[in-house]
Amino acid sequence: MGDWQVRYLSRRDVEELGLGMPAVIEAVEEAFREKGLGHALMPAKHWLAPSERRFYSAMTSVVPAARAAGCKWQSGSSDNPAHGLPYLTGLLILNDGETGLPIAVMDSTWVTAMRTAAATAVTARYLARPGVDTFAMLGCGVQGRRHVEALRVIFPGLRRVRAYDVNPEALSRYAREVGERHGLEVVACPSPREAVRGASLVVTAGPIEPNLPRTIDADWLEPGMLGVGIDYDCYWRPAALRAADKFFTDDRAQLEHLRESGYFRDRPPVTAEIGDVVAGKAPGRERADEVIVAMNLGVSVEDVTTARRVYDLAVARGRGTLLPL
Repeated sequence: MGDWQVRYLSRRDVEELGLGMPAVIEAVEEAFREKGLGHALMPAKHWLAPSERRFYSAMTSVVPAARAAGCKWQSGSSDNPAHGLPYLTGLLILNDGETGLPIAVMDSTWVTAMRTAAATAVTARYLARPGVDTFAMLGCGVQGRRHVEALRVIFPGLRRVRAYDVNPEALSRYAREVGERHGLEVVACPSPREAVRGASLVVTAGPIEPNLPRTIDADWLEPGMLGVGIDYDCYWRPAALRAADKFFTDDRAQLEHLRESGYFRDRPPVTAEIGDVVAGKAPGRERADEVIVAMNLGVSVEDVTTARRVYDLAVARGRGTLLPL
């Protein structure tokens, strides 16, 4: 067999390609559908936590419809923002679905940020009440910004964000920047309870640490609300999860696996996976007044479908560095 090359894409390469949020949402919806139909292969993520403030994880999957397989190795550190570094960092290896050969190694920071917000947007498309105009964002970092971008694609009538962050300076900066960039009203709230009040969609994006004090309680849930946690159950008290009419996740096996690391030890039964809803195998929202909670843990199929689109765009534009293997 002759020599072949792998395309290395730095963080700058990936970001400057400019793959738009609508395309990422499309890729993530494909990922959910393929998983729901049973066409993708994906074990639960491999999770290593040497301390409460840092974790490492390996995430792998094969998505034949995307003509690709992939493995993402990443870490999350609660101390990184204080050093001017992203909370999540990592690398993704992408393999071609036809030959099995590795075709790309890319920084996964941008991919993770975009596909996470896109997953919430797809979840909201199927589980939220139509015409959301106000949502609550708990956590005003990278995900706070990406979620505004993603949810505006799904809900073009979005006009208000009720925001909260444990860091008052981060909250003030978020309110100013998001308001100026998107022309939205951003209400900087002094507490999580105030942010959640009156929002039909609630997204929590705090740090992922097993022993953080949970905040959102059962009496915070209003009729018709959709709550989406991308920080595991770190913002959600067990009573709040049990008070929901329906409880969804993006992967049952992963949810169960994470109990070993201190998450979701007291949770209700899973109604269905998001992929089952997208694939038409399970109902999503059936009544306007249903209270629904979805725990999006972040799954590899989202990375692979998004990374394949990044790679194809990079090839078309001649971006990246070709390295011999």
